[in-house]
Amino acid sequence: MLKTLLIGISLLGLTAPAGAQSIDLKREFPQRKLLDWKPGMRFQMPGKVADISFGCPLLAFKGPKFKGTDLYGNSPDDKKLTGTTFTFVGLQPFQDKGRDDQNSSSYEKVAVAFKAANGQQYAYIISNTMAEVTAGDRLIGAPCLVYTDEVEKARKLLVGRTAYVLEAYVSQASTRDDVQYLPKFVPVKFTKVDPGTGTAPVRITFEYVGENPRQVQEHDYVLSGTNGYITDAGSRSALNQFGQSFSFTNPRTQNSQIKDSNWKAIQQGTLVKGMTMKGVEQIMGKPRSRSESLEETGRFTTWYYSRFRGKEWNLLFINDKLEKYVNYEN
Repeated sequence: MLKTLLIGISLLGLTAPAGAQSIDLKREFPQRKLLDWKPGMRFQMPGKVADISFGCPLLAFKGPKFKGTDLYGNSPDDKKLTGTTFTFVGLQPFQDKGRDDQNSSSYEKVAVAFKAANGQQYAYIISNTMAEVTAGDRLIGAPCLVYTDEVEKARKLLVGRTAYVLEAYVSQASTRDDVQYLPKFVPVKFTKVDPGTGTAPVRITFEYVGENPRQVQEHDYVLSGTNGYITDAGSRSALNQFGQSFSFTNPRTQNSQIKDSNWKAIQQGTLVKGMTMKGVEQIMGKPRSRSESLEETGRFTTWYYSRFRGKEWNLLFINDKLEKYVNYEN
């Protein structure tokens, strides 16, 4: 069923609020790839590693050097290591000769070595040779550990600052049957920074400025990519990146050509007939697929979204302006 939704809500944050000074993320939070790690870098086992499907397989050293037989002992319980501080020791290549260290067909692997506060050493194992690690530099270390310095620096730089939120978060007042999305591109204030969950190592709490009732959010983000963001396969995650979630520049000033009524609709995630393709992308992101045809009456473009706010969507544009749309429960 075709729908046309109109809204009337006051526009927030037309001028930059106090504390919205920009931060140079690349300078303040440089990515330190594995080969750039220095002995003494500090890490912590977070209280939650649920975003890592394989847990955190840190293996305890049985001696001063990691041996292949260490792989076949009992892995430490992740929960018992929660909150433990580790310092990076270095990379230790070793030969994995099997459980009894007697297998003639050995495999070179690399132990990313850490020392816990009690002196016990642990390793995260990379199933590549040192030459492959050096040549590719695609592996990140121990993907469930949080780089402590990054969290501490984020706390100093972010707490008390104001920025603009670029994502439509779900209201804390929402229920399973009544999902309410908060507006995008409005000011929020950072109130707290804690360790995150490993792959997204910085947990940020922020509050919407001027929102009534009070709206507070807590989510985990990637800032530098040190021990996060790059996976063992070398791919890069597009999720939970701080720079794609917040802006220190008011998005309204960069979209001055959009009339106020449409901008209000974009903030609320509401499609309105006549919107430009850019306006729709600001609401829904890029479509999963699109098709186009030229007819005597104009250019007809169809966009398809497989899942936006729990539904499938088909949108029709005529001459790059939204004509109509339909969504389906899925």
